[in-house]
Amino acid sequence: MRNSSLLAVVLVVIGIGSLLGAFLYEGYSLRSNQQAALQQSQQQIPPGMMGGQGGGYGGMMGQGAVTNGQPVTIGQAIQTMRNVPSYARVISSNNTIVFESRQFNVFVLALSPDKAVNLTGRQPPSYTTDDAFVTYGLINPTLVIRSGASVQFTVVNLDTDMPHNLIVSAYGPPYGYMAMGGMMSGNWMPYLPPADYNQGSAHEYSYTINMNQPGTYWYTCTYQDHAQSGMYGQLIVTN
Repeated sequence: MRNSSLLAVVLVVIGIGSLLGAFLYEGYSLRSNQQAALQQSQQQIPPGMMGGQGGGYGGMMGQGAVTNGQPVTIGQAIQTMRNVPSYARVISSNNTIVFESRQFNVFVLALSPDKAVNLTGRQPPSYTTDDAFVTYGLINPTLVIRSGASVQFTVVNLDTDMPHNLIVSAYGPPYGYMAMGGMMSGNWMPYLPPADYNQGSAHEYSYTINMNQPGTYWYTCTYQDHAQSGMYGQLIVTN
């Protein structure tokens, strides 16, 4: 009788072990199939949507995080943009700003093309067909900076219906639909939400980047298709 009971217990244990093994195997197989499907879908992403010069990191990464930043009035932002600091030399004839300091701030507005034209009285560069940056009265100007300069970028979004950011990248145009990649260390920036013109309020974000390596760089908005539509400018670091 005792042997029969022991045999029954052994059979139950074996049965439970078999069921558990089948369950674990099914879960492992499902996970493996999901990973394979994910890899296959990534391989099928069209060119220009993943990595590479002028491309991006694809998927939803270009939409990124949105932050409210620091509150600022629209009037304050426009006035600050118009007050050209002593260390900045604006050359309207070739749409260039030369910064003659080792530590300074670049104040940038991100906004729609019609507002950019209204604020500056100037037409954007021929490559800009939509939203743009405005810096000290110029639209998407070339920025010339000395090597070794510590540059604080202060960005205010004055657009009414689009988020914007500004990053400095080693990769230049032409850009794909998602224009991320080659960002310099320390200059990641979340997207700022649109301004509220009824309340007269906007959002501001600042970060600092050290420009130690001479060369040609680009500042861009990485929101989907913005750089592709010309929301970028050249940044030249000189000795």
